[in-house]
Amino acid sequence: MSDPFASRIRSYPSPEPAAARAAQPRRPLSIVAPLHYTPSYAYPLVVWLHHSGHNELQIEQVLPHVSTRNYVGVGVRGNLATDVRGWGFDWAEGKSSIASARQSVMEAIEHAKSEMSIHPDRILIAGYGSGATMACRIALMEPEQFGGVAMLGGEFPSNQSVMREYHRLRERRLPILWQQAINGVDDCPKQLKRGILAAESIRARVEIRQYRGDDVMNAVALRDMDRWCFDNIVQPRPESTAENSTVRPSEGLSPIDFSAN
Repeated sequence: MSDPFASRIRSYPSPEPAAARAAQPRRPLSIVAPLHYTPSYAYPLVVWLHHSGHNELQIEQVLPHVSTRNYVGVGVRGNLATDVRGWGFDWAEGKSSIASARQSVMEAIEHAKSEMSIHPDRILIAGYGSGATMACRIALMEPEQFGGVAMLGGEFPSNQSVMREYHRLRERRLPILWQQAINGVDDCPKQLKRGILAAESIRARVEIRQYRGDDVMNAVALRDMDRWCFDNIVQPRPESTAENSTVRPSEGLSPIDFSAN
């Protein structure tokens, strides 16, 4: 697939000098601008957390399938290396690792705001697999920072982490899109049930969509993310329950493959 974006695609390596560290994020990230980027318009921002074995550049392959025009995207690198080449990363779950991921995401948002025109109330944090789990965890820790969460697979964070901000989250009623493959190896009915109960306990506005096949990373799911984001973050509908499960048909569920470059 040819790149549908304008030339403003950048990766930011971690700088060494102390002065540069103050100006640049500590962890590498990638910013993607929409086609025909207009600085006078405040764009929604998609903060993307990749799945295991990939890195911050995954946003460049994902965002065109969501929309070529509607969003600025920023990809954040995971905090755990998975190969000796320094290409693949994942999201470690220890206390210090979660704190590091949280800081990296917040730095990425601030850097995107400094580089591009971003609407502060239209920030979606999204991820795939382990990145989806971490995206939801960070959103539950910083609920006022995000307009919503989109999870492609992954698990809803444990009750313990939910309870930490219990009253704050119940007041916020965070919108969450949880997309799953019906036959996905990571999608366990028992885990799904536990996740739904945890989400209900904090009154999150969860919409669960299931897709036929064994992998939720497909073109239909990513297009659905665009429509859901518009309805819940860009131009929110009146308060709705949105707590339902929709099974998407198999037609058009073309898988998204990621380049190794």
